[in-house]
Amino acid sequence: MRSDLLAKIKGIKIFLFDLEGVLIEKDSNVENCEDDFVKNIFNAGSIFKNCGAQLGIVTARTHDSLIKKLKNVEDVFLLSDSLDKISSVDLLLGAYSIDYENVFYAGDDLLDLPLLGKCGISAAPKDGRREVKRAVNYVTRSNSGKKILDEIIELFKLSKKTG
Repeated sequence: MRSDLLAKIKGIKIFLFDLEGVLIEKDSNVENCEDDFVKNIFNAGSIFKNCGAQLGIVTARTHDSLIKKLKNVEDVFLLSDSLDKISSVDLLLGAYSIDYENVFYAGDDLLDLPLLGKCGISAAPKDGRREVKRAVNYVTRSNSGKKILDEIIELFKLSKKTG
């Protein structure tokens, strides 16, 4: 599976992540460390860009202080404030002429299943809902939080090194 995953991940042009339950640990209060979280997202966006891809966040979360800060992060797409994640992603992909086959998406909850089913690679955190983990191509070794982003970045870098 790992070699298949690496071959597929090599062609990914945009890496999308759900916010709560994926990038933000379950039951975490990110408001206490918003600036550190935003800095990590900025750094990850730069890494993906340097490797020839883009980073994006897809969340139903409405405009709060974290969303306002994330909107200002360079090299990161933020799609927020909508339960219909597919429509938001459709607009983004259309603007950049990217097919779903070239999209990675990590989600953790039932709301994510429609988008997970459309993407070239779908993933869920180890602590995601069982129904979601059964529906994805890849379950991370890590629970929700920063380690997921690090894990996917390492897989992407490794895929670029393989022939």
